Amino acid sequence: MKNAVTRNELDRTSFLWCAAAVVAALLPVLPALPAWLTGALLAVAGLGIGYGWLQRRLNAWVRLPLTLGLAALTLFAYNFRFGRDTGAALLATMLALKLLETRSVRDARSVLSFALFAIMAGFLHDQGPQTLLLALVATVLVLSALARIADVDLPGGPRNASVALRPRLIATATLLALSLPLAAVAFFLFPRLGSPMWGVPENVAEARTGLSNEMAPGDIANLFIDDSPVLRVAFDGPMPTPNALYWRGPVLGRFDGRTWRRWDGESYLDPVVVETTEDLLAYEVTQEPTDRRYMIGLDLPLVVPDGARVGPDRSVLSQRRLTDVTRFRMQSALRYRFEPDLRRIYRDQALELPANFNPRTRALIDEWRATDPAPEALIERSLQWFNREFTYNLISPLLGRHSVDEFLFDTKTGYCEHFASSFAVMMRMAGVPARVVTGYQGGYANDFGDYIVVRQSDAHAWTEVWLEGRGWVRIDPTSAVAPERIERGDSGYDQPDSLLGRLGKPLFDAYDFVRRGWNDLVLGFNAARQRSLLQPFGLDAADWPQLGAVLGVAVAAIMALTFVLLLRTPRGPRDPLRDAHARFVARLGRAGVPKLAHEPAQTHAERAAMALPHSADTIRSLSRRYVRRRYARVPEDAAADRALCDDLRRFRVRPSG
Repeated sequence: MKNAVTRNELDRTSFLWCAAAVVAALLPVLPALPAWLTGALLAVAGLGIGYGWLQRRLNAWVRLPLTLGLAALTLFAYNFRFGRDTGAALLATMLALKLLETRSVRDARSVLSFALFAIMAGFLHDQGPQTLLLALVATVLVLSALARIADVDLPGGPRNASVALRPRLIATATLLALSLPLAAVAFFLFPRLGSPMWGVPENVAEARTGLSNEMAPGDIANLFIDDSPVLRVAFDGPMPTPNALYWRGPVLGRFDGRTWRRWDGESYLDPVVVETTEDLLAYEVTQEPTDRRYMIGLDLPLVVPDGARVGPDRSVLSQRRLTDVTRFRMQSALRYRFEPDLRRIYRDQALELPANFNPRTRALIDEWRATDPAPEALIERSLQWFNREFTYNLISPLLGRHSVDEFLFDTKTGYCEHFASSFAVMMRMAGVPARVVTGYQGGYANDFGDYIVVRQSDAHAWTEVWLEGRGWVRIDPTSAVAPERIERGDSGYDQPDSLLGRLGKPLFDAYDFVRRGWNDLVLGFNAARQRSLLQPFGLDAADWPQLGAVLGVAVAAIMALTFVLLLRTPRGPRDPLRDAHARFVARLGRAGVPKLAHEPAQTHAERAAMALPHSADTIRSLSRRYVRRRYARVPEDAAADRALCDDLRRFRVRPSG
């Protein structure tokens, strides 16, 4: 019984294999977690590795409160909302904590199996090439660690697990590579649905772009520190100038004194008249997952993808939430007359304001109107005031009930939300229909692929006012305060042209170009792409029996090829000591004493010693040393193993003469 318990205990080397696999499995998940939670999980994993290295176990009365406390902190990080991100974070938390109690072979198998779920959880947040690379590395380590544990659990204990690091990793990676052809066949030939059969629920109100049906001070500012891509846009012709790159998102027309909101029913009304004065600009958009329905297009989108719904405000919505990378084509007009005749219902909505808000602003507008009530004069006067007395700053004071009054007369500092909201309120007070448009402005030109990258930090808000004979006209009050914001975009705002920036641009361009290709080839491979791929071969992706037969034949061929390769592939990592003894036995066989299939090593050596008396002492000595190192319960000694390997390789049968 004592020997069985001892054999069940995890040796230090095996624990380090498990720890490396667990840390690697956490890496695909950690980028989606808050920074402080990532640090906490790495600290817990480090504590577990330290105790494992010392081959000690943390007391249960410490592990229990640590587990409960870290789980509570994880739920707190996601406001106790249960969804995809919360579940992935809890899984990563439990995996890191599991290292604190991994001390036996059974514990090791449990934590390694659990690690495979963490690897899959990483793809719930991102399916990019970097996540795949991290997942492959983690999978190789997990499988290698499981092989090590299997060797440890064999009779003889860790002696059977003395294979070096590099051969074990190479053997595992080779076996994993053999599965790639089958994965590729399933990816390209398995019937694709036009829409997913199920979806993973996201945390409530957490769309990844931050663009929603409402805007309050501080909403867009939260995106300015995020440089992750939102759109990649390739134009059929020359790119527009930077100050023309307004990417239209939700249009907000209802104001309650602090928050601008969009009326959901507006999307179901008929589109209004748009008169263009020049040719439309055609382009292709690859939009990152947003968990919302908005399809972002260059202002003003006129030709939209099939199935998309266009509201009278020209915002474009998909039929379903965009939970995957989506590629579509649009055509937009840069010069246009947008709704030159405004319906009464739309006019009333665009003039509506809550009562008893912002009295100082109303008094100012009444004073201006008494001087010159023309809308153009009021617009010009407002922009001049912004240019003369206001500053653009991402750090601005909090505003109270009369938010517009406090911004215009007290703080006089803010960012695009403040300027767009205040300007729209001023125009409505002056009797000029106005609304707020949210989206993105600017973009980053990628020199590798000749396309534009629009990032979260390019989030922007501007205003549209309705003028007689001209329709809705874009007025961006931020441009009157910070014109460099419009010329360069927030991603380039207030950033020095440093040596690091110049050196980093080619690297970023190259990486983003690879990511774009990955999105097109892998993430964008949908039912339509599958049909276009199979049509040249006379196959119809909609004909499931036909496609199933082709898939079956391809799978059978790949499986047959895989089995052939498996038969030609060495079975597992090579054991230097076993290989050296095999050569020793082969030399004895060539000397006339072959080893019988059922014959133990020591018996064969004794028979060879009797047949080869001039080498008898060496044969018996080498055989005894090998049997002792291979089968006896002796402490591991790498130096002794290497010395025995060298002696077995150098052995030669001495001639009888």
